[in-house]
Amino acid sequence: MLTALIITLSRTIIGTGLMVMASGFIGYLMTKQEMWARKFWYRFLIVTMYFNAGIIPAFMTMQMLGLTNNYLVYIIPGIVAPYNIILVKTYIESIPAELEESAAIDGASYWAIFTRIIWPLCKPILATIAIFGAVGNWNSFQDSLIYMQAQPKLFTLQHILWNYLNRTTNLGALMSAGSTVLTDAQREALSSQKVIKYTISMITAIPILIVYPFMSKYFEKGIMLGAVKG
Repeated sequence: MLTALIITLSRTIIGTGLMVMASGFIGYLMTKQEMWARKFWYRFLIVTMYFNAGIIPAFMTMQMLGLTNNYLVYIIPGIVAPYNIILVKTYIESIPAELEESAAIDGASYWAIFTRIIWPLCKPILATIAIFGAVGNWNSFQDSLIYMQAQPKLFTLQHILWNYLNRTTNLGALMSAGSTVLTDAQREALSSQKVIKYTISMITAIPILIVYPFMSKYFEKGIMLGAVKG
């Protein structure tokens, strides 16, 4: 349980942090008219939101990249999030262009403009996509289920909860059927799993409930401004 908690917590922090940084930087690049083949890359990004090869091709791709049974499979695929990039791009376009122009006249580079002007002004939308990313990473278990078949030590907390739910459901079905007599050990396991199931449910829900109130002040502003021109 402790290992699963550490895995889930670390993927949430690292994955969300990298996703927010990538979304901010790529979203900023997409606003630059002088970017090489900007329209092509932007349309290419949007296309990925509508077309998905499916689970089997995705698994084969991760396997060829050596990411199956690898902790990095939790991090790398989620770094580039097209929807979040579009939100950031739209938000940046709402920032007065005069701020960038004045900084460029003073000799600031694109990187200096981004880190010193754009990034601080994008706190509302960055906080918004951070909530999206944190909730998605914390609640995700499908990638653990598919890609970690040979590495139970890398199972996420949600994956373990899913396993307990399945075991409890199966034992409960045996008890309700009445056709199979359960041993004392099985009855004890059923009772223990129910307790653990409810405990894990609380563990998985409480962190998000704690974090959300501190981020909610940015959420409404960020999602509204980031979606106006979308």
